[in-house]
Amino acid sequence: MTQNDRISGFLGLCRKAGKLVFGFDMTVEAMQKGSANCVLLSCDCAERTARNIKRIAEETGTEIKILPLTMDEIGYAVAKRAGVLTVCDSGFSKKIKELLDNGTHTA
Repeated sequence: MTQNDRISGFLGLCRKAGKLVFGFDMTVEAMQKGSANCVLLSCDCAERTARNIKRIAEETGTEIKILPLTMDEIGYAVAKRAGVLTVCDSGFSKKIKELLDNGTHTA
């Protein structure tokens, strides 16, 4: 099982647990409320979207990670195509960060 498979599977678990938020607007809302533990960007996320998310994340002190997955791969993993995802649970966030740090993908 590849690292991408493990990340995809974990994102699926996170979604089933109701701890995953999709899209730019929902992510910004979660960051402003303080419920966002970690923001995840697809590797093919639009440059403008990534720049805006990074600016807001700096203002709110939210960590950002770049996934080694495209929007289509994320769509396959969680049944919703998105370039921006937010993990709203510290346990899931910690595990996903561990998986990503093993592959060293940071924003």
